[in-house]
Amino acid sequence: MTDSLPTFIAHHRPAVEAALAEHLPLSSQPGADRMNEALHYAVFPGGKRWRPMLTLLGALIVGGTVKRALPAACAVEFLHTSSLILDDLPAMDDADLRRGRASLHIAFGEGIALLTALALLNQAYALMACAARDTAAMQRLLCEATRCIGSDGMIGGQVADLESSPAFADAAVMASRNLKTTALTRLMMTSGAIVAGANETDIAALAHFGESFGAAYQVCDDLMDETGERDALGKTVRQDGRHRRPSFVADLGPEGSARLAASLIEAGKQALRERFGPRREVYLLAQAADFMLSSYVATRPAAFARS
Repeated sequence: MTDSLPTFIAHHRPAVEAALAEHLPLSSQPGADRMNEALHYAVFPGGKRWRPMLTLLGALIVGGTVKRALPAACAVEFLHTSSLILDDLPAMDDADLRRGRASLHIAFGEGIALLTALALLNQAYALMACAARDTAAMQRLLCEATRCIGSDGMIGGQVADLESSPAFADAAVMASRNLKTTALTRLMMTSGAIVAGANETDIAALAHFGESFGAAYQVCDDLMDETGERDALGKTVRQDGRHRRPSFVADLGPEGSARLAASLIEAGKQALRERFGPRREVYLLAQAADFMLSSYVATRPAAFARS
C-alpha cells in the first residue's frame, strides 16, 4: 500500500485551513479587534492539523465525504484550541509557552484569552449542529459532544487533574484525570462518522480507537513533560512536578509508561481491524497512532505536540 498519512495530510490540509478560516468566530462588534487577533493567533500557529485530519478519516472509514465532515473537523480543532487556552491560564497550569510561542493569555491578557476560548467553544457546537445531515444525526452529535466535553468528559477530567495529588493517585483517579484527553480524542474520531450517518457498531469501534489513542497520548504527554525539553516541545514542561500532580511517569517510570502507551495503541488498532478490516483508512489511522507513539517514545516530540 503506497498511500501514507503525510500524503493524506498534504492533500487535505488546504481545505482544512480554508474551512478553519471560513468558520473562525470573528466578532463584528466595535472594540473586538483584539479578540479577533487573538482568534487568529490561537488557531493559526502552523502544525499538521492532526485532529481535524483524523476526524476526516473517521468519516471516510464509514463511507462519508470530506466535504460533509469538514465542519465537524473544524469544530474538533476549535474545541482542542479552546482547551489549550484554558489549560494555560494562571488559574490552571499557569503555562507561558504553547506551540512554540507565548501562551494566549501572555500575548493578549487573561480576559481576552478567556473570551477567545469561549468563542471557539461556542462556535464548535454551532458547527456540529450545522454539519449533521438530519435532526436525528444532529441530536446524536450534540449529545456526543456535550458528553465528551462536559462535566463527565474533558471538563471533569481537568477538574480531577487540578484536584488530584500523588498521595491519592489510584486507578480511578487516573482514569478520571485522563478524561481531559481521552474524551476529546473520542469525539475527534466519532464526530465525522456521526455526520456521515454511521451505525452504532461503527461508532463504537471508532470511539474505542479514539479513547485508546487519547489514553496513549496522555501517557506520552506525561512522559515528555518529565523528560522532554521546552524548546523541542514548544510548550512549558515539568508541569506535573511543579503542580505536584500525579502522572504515569511518577507511577510507572519512563520505560513502564512507554510500554503502557504501546499496549493502548495496539488495543485501539485492533478494534479498528476487527470492525473495518484492511481498509485504507484503517491503515492511515494506524500510521497516525504509531507515529504519535514513536515521536514521543523516541524523544522526537515536536511534530505532534505543536500540531
